[in-house]
Amino acid sequence: MSVTEARVKAAIVSSWKGSGRINWRDAIGVILHDRLVLKYLKMGEIVGEDSFPFSTLTDISVKVPDTHKLNPEKEHFGMKFYIPNRGELTIILTIGNNLLIYDEKKFSEFVHTIFETLINGKSVKIQLARIKGGALNLNSKWEDGSLRIISVTSAKTGRKERNIVVLDKNMKPVPIFSDVEDMDLEEVELNGQKVLAWKIKHFHVSETVTSYLYIPEKKTRLYILRYLMKYVPSYFEFIIKLSKEFPKLEAEFKEFVEKELRELQSLDEIEKQILMALYSGLNPLEVHQFLGISERELEEIYDKMIDKGLLKIVMIRKVVELTREGRKIVNKLIEYGLVSM
Repeated sequence: MSVTEARVKAAIVSSWKGSGRINWRDAIGVILHDRLVLKYLKMGEIVGEDSFPFSTLTDISVKVPDTHKLNPEKEHFGMKFYIPNRGELTIILTIGNNLLIYDEKKFSEFVHTIFETLINGKSVKIQLARIKGGALNLNSKWEDGSLRIISVTSAKTGRKERNIVVLDKNMKPVPIFSDVEDMDLEEVELNGQKVLAWKIKHFHVSETVTSYLYIPEKKTRLYILRYLMKYVPSYFEFIIKLSKEFPKLEAEFKEFVEKELRELQSLDEIEKQILMALYSGLNPLEVHQFLGISERELEEIYDKMIDKGLLKIVMIRKVVELTREGRKIVNKLIEYGLVSM
């Protein structure tokens, strides 16, 4: 019995074929408890199928090169399998342009269900609130738990969000991946043995605590990191610390950081100064005085920055404010030490 299904466009890229040609096919994607099935369609009729057991899955939510994408504006989801006698296969899923056939929301839920199928029910051990108020909590003991992706309410913000939780022995959800302040790896003792656990600093109930999570299966650790990368991208810097055992993930992070640095370094000095001035609250109409340039020169620079998506006009006379992208860049400029407040 299927968990869910959705109409998709599917392509298979084989490591055994060097042509690089992408052959897209219409299909019904079916998620079973132990595999992904693609039922290929022609004129609305099923004409064949492929089956990919999750036991052969080696990576998920992998980066899909733009050259492989059917439409770069649509979501693409990549999965890598190693199939005996077929080698490494990258399965790429997306949707077509015909909204009468393809449903973007349903496709997104289909992708999320893949993660749920892979993560839900996996056994873990948790030592909740091992550190409270900067001191060891002697009442905190290792307990058995299982993973589940559900909607929970943030203890810090009160907002509802969907994330990975640990179900304790009473099936009560512990939202260990919500309101995270830091994550790292640490060798700890568990049942008389040294194990490498995830050290998670998070807001729990009414205070910040540090908990430990031991996930015995390597693949499960990878799926969790991929899930957090996709659905909680603000944890990027934390995920980097946990990815040391996964060279492909580390390579992706390195490529991402290098790309960010190139983009930041492409800004000229006056653009950086303007971003910092607006970020610190300076009146946009007074920035020209701060920089020692004319209003006309400033407006010309504003025009260029508006075109780049870093600023937006909120009043006539180019009273501007930072866009989300502009604020993000300021944070990165500070993080990489390219400017100072």
